[in-house]
Amino acid sequence: MCPISNANDHNLNIGFRLTSKNRYSVSKLYPLIGGKLFKDFNKLISNIEDLDILIYSFMTMQRDNVLEEINKIIQIKKEKELEKPILIAGGPHPSGNPKDAINMGFDYVIVGEGEITLPKLINKLKKEKIEERIIIGERVKNLDEYNEIYPMTPIEITRGCPFNCRFCQTPQIFGKEVRHRSIENIVKLVKNMGDLRFITPNAFCYGSKDGLKPNIEKLERLLRELSKVKGRLFFGTFPSEVRPEFIKKETIELVVEYCDNKYLHFGAQSGSDEMLRYIRRGHTVDDVLNAIDLCVEYGLIPKVDFIFGFPNENEHHRKESIELIKYIIKKNGKVHAHYFMPLPGTYFENSSPTPLDKETLKILGKLAQKGLISGSWGYQYMKNVNP
Repeated sequence: MCPISNANDHNLNIGFRLTSKNRYSVSKLYPLIGGKLFKDFNKLISNIEDLDILIYSFMTMQRDNVLEEINKIIQIKKEKELEKPILIAGGPHPSGNPKDAINMGFDYVIVGEGEITLPKLINKLKKEKIEERIIIGERVKNLDEYNEIYPMTPIEITRGCPFNCRFCQTPQIFGKEVRHRSIENIVKLVKNMGDLRFITPNAFCYGSKDGLKPNIEKLERLLRELSKVKGRLFFGTFPSEVRPEFIKKETIELVVEYCDNKYLHFGAQSGSDEMLRYIRRGHTVDDVLNAIDLCVEYGLIPKVDFIFGFPNENEHHRKESIELIKYIIKKNGKVHAHYFMPLPGTYFENSSPTPLDKETLKILGKLAQKGLISGSWGYQYMKNVNP
């Protein structure tokens, strides 16, 4: 399964903090390490004295909750005069802002990918204390060498993104080079599963050498082979999506032929071409409109993401987004709305969200009340206004 000796050979007691938000990360790392999974924090605390190492993976949205837990662990260590567990952090937030993770109380932070680096770090810690606390993760070149826990769906099929959206952490964490799991390995992993879902920055880039345009031949072969597996096949839906300019007759026809999708999920992010250029999104409003119309033509429901409150966004930009949202609703599509959050490691990490005008808030509120849009934009906005 892995070219590195299993870190569980070191006779250390290792714990993973498992939540509904990090189970995808844990599914990749746990088979390499072994140890105990702690879904319940109180159970973790009751076992704290037996743990040599405790591992966290978390996003920026979970930072405050993680900080609260780490403070409790550090307090218990002080009260009981414990030197362990050693606290290791990874995932989107520590990768984007490793110094913050150190300040939170973690002993070591792995930046980026952890499959190769985490076992190496643990094996070193068995022998000696390591002075370097922030460690750059080594890139995984062959995803086939790293099978996931059990395994469980969704399965990661592509890693890396060649686009450079100013708000997104993906290329900062995984780089711009796309790497694909082989079709043979994917089929092997999912053959005993039920519903088949996948993790990828852009489902329609599977098989593409550079990730900039679809590889129809590889896509067709992948979906054809997966369609033979028992269970329903979902592609280009949660927890992943596709880019709007990748939605063409050739790609959408493959979904209709081989998959069980009702929806196709893609990100518009804004209805303003000016704003799309500013955030370096890499597509146009016309690409979004074409994607919506193709979905409707082929009997799929477009489910479209928007982000409000980008830096330098103005009322005119938001009006254009509202108009595009109304068009999607008119076509019986679904809209998922967010309020901009500056994520560490991105171009916008030190930027502030733009406040929304009263008219935009009123319109979004009415659409949400009618069930015409979903998403956590309201909570995110109120948390920013009243932190």
